Amino acid sequence: MRIQGYRPEDVAGAGQTQGTQGAERAQQGTSGAANAAASRGADRVEVSNDARLVSTALREASKTPNIRPEVVERAKAKLAAGEVGNDAYRLADRMIDSLMSR
Repeated sequence: MRIQGYRPEDVAGAGQTQGTQGAERAQQGTSGAANAAASRGADRVEVSNDARLVSTALREASKTPNIRPEVVERAKAKLAAGEVGNDAYRLADRMIDSLMSR
């Protein structure tokens, strides 16, 4: 945003009103700013290849369900068979190992 104001060279004298020359300069300044903006053209955004790749990956990942029913059924079966859930220390060790290997 540009604030148009009168510069000291536009003022005819102390206590006097501005002449037509100063008003013409102010008008030219306003139209000059508009012409400069028009000559620059429209704004443009360029997206890098990495950003496109991330966007595609996120879009594809969002298509998958948050809950995978086949994994839930396998876990339920193992729990019912007593294969998981009976050794909290082993579970904690495996979780820590899994986090450390990342």
